[in-house]
Amino acid sequence: MSKKGCLGVLLWLLAGQATAMESVQVQLRWQHQFQFAGYYVAKEFGYYADAGLDVTLLENGPGQPSSITAVALGQAQFGVANTGVLTAFARGEPVMAVASIFQHSPMAWVVRADSGIHNLHDLVGKTLMSQQPREQVAELLSPFVLEAIPLESMTWVPSRFNIDALVNGEVDAFAGYLSNEPYVLSRRGVPFVTISPRTYGVDFYGDLLITNSQLARDNPELIKRFRDASLKGWRTALENIDGTARLIKAQYAPQKSLDQLRFEGEVIREMVMPDLVTIGHMNLGRWSRILELHQQLGLIPPQASLDGFLFQPKVQAPSSPVWSWLAAALGLALLIAILVIYQFMRLNNRLSREIGKRQEIEKELRSQAYTDPLTGTGNRRALMEVGHQRFASAVREDRPLSLVMVDVDHFKRINDSYGHDVGDLVLRHLGDLLHQAVRSSDFVGRLGGEEFALLLPDSGLEAAMATARRLKSRMVQKPFELNPHESIAISISAGVVSRQGADSCFEQMLSRADQLLYDAKAAGRDQICRESCVSCPLPKLPNDPKVRPFPDLGDRQKS
Repeated sequence: MSKKGCLGVLLWLLAGQATAMESVQVQLRWQHQFQFAGYYVAKEFGYYADAGLDVTLLENGPGQPSSITAVALGQAQFGVANTGVLTAFARGEPVMAVASIFQHSPMAWVVRADSGIHNLHDLVGKTLMSQQPREQVAELLSPFVLEAIPLESMTWVPSRFNIDALVNGEVDAFAGYLSNEPYVLSRRGVPFVTISPRTYGVDFYGDLLITNSQLARDNPELIKRFRDASLKGWRTALENIDGTARLIKAQYAPQKSLDQLRFEGEVIREMVMPDLVTIGHMNLGRWSRILELHQQLGLIPPQASLDGFLFQPKVQAPSSPVWSWLAAALGLALLIAILVIYQFMRLNNRLSREIGKRQEIEKELRSQAYTDPLTGTGNRRALMEVGHQRFASAVREDRPLSLVMVDVDHFKRINDSYGHDVGDLVLRHLGDLLHQAVRSSDFVGRLGGEEFALLLPDSGLEAAMATARRLKSRMVQKPFELNPHESIAISISAGVVSRQGADSCFEQMLSRADQLLYDAKAAGRDQICRESCVSCPLPKLPNDPKVRPFPDLGDRQKS
């Protein structure tokens, strides 16, 4: 063949290879930063090219259409979004989740350390700056719902995506990213506090890879190729954070310092958890919980479901003659037998390690979801679930069940006089005393603020009253020690109820106990009020000069 002919064949082959590359556009959530590291690495390291994809990564910013909108309208085949994509899906927009890159959302409320704000309840009456619309910050709003804090009790302003509003005191709290705002504030020397939704049992997925649902139906093989190449890019990026940071600064974000990119990388690695969870993993049960919280916020109608929301490609086996299938089956069986014999112990050990890791993760997530982080008692969610279970069991077996609702008297005065840090220590002290006053079969839960509840199975009203009196006696005997020379005497009010035949649900017991607690406080506090509304005062405090009573604080004196 002549040289001209060889050159023609070569050009034809190159042209064929070029046309085989499929163009794909990816709409990012924000401007270039470590948040999208896996996609940069997959592009620069040729993972997309190996999958036959020519990928363009599109920046986003204030005033531009969201990645969800771009994907729904077909302006981009893929996008990076948060769980707000679930709201768009419920509205009928053609979007679906392909993979969850972050197992935890990096969003949190950021407040100045000198603001006196330590928890969600401290935000009541304050000004909060967050993204709009509200589905973009559902993970930050859900804890307010779970803590029974009306969203209308705060002032909301749209985000300018600039932390200066918090630094200058224009707002009291800023909806920020743990991978960004803490670094910026630290560099500027501004002390800060973060309030994470995970503290209140809300644990949303973070950055999601999304696509158009019609595209997924028409070309699932494309979705799978892009997903696999992207996840490979994320694995590589998180294995070498420093090298990835240098790549991003050189090719995508020259305005960012290497120090900031490394900081982002370390925080994001904690959110992705690549050592414990397969990158991209999504759990249907966890999505169901996220859907439920969106419904409680009124962002999604009650009848909505997850059907069709998660990308699940169907694998079809190619047809083949019977004899070929049998030969392949026999060969596969022989290969499996050899591998099992040769690697049994190795695989068994590896499986045991994986099971152990997953059990640790599940235990941690469940503990976060059901435990009050401050006092170590159960949280409101745990109380309601256990309450429904114990109530149903009591009705089924016709056994007694009692409930004691407890509230710290004049708790606001403790916070005002000694500060919120001491107030938190007082609540921990009360949590310890509550656990000491009950049996191992009883349940202690924090309803919110300074209000707690004791659930007492197989206990009638008199036994519950004895438990409440025992708690009061312990509080007299063990006041909170502020320091070696000074203690604070804490009193409580309590409402005590037991299950009645007319009760149809646990909420009725809770409502009666709440009313009795109100009656006890109205009667002068430091009271136990039971079903018969008989008030029982607390035993008198010991005459100890270093024990300071409430509410009459007076001037603080040390012995």
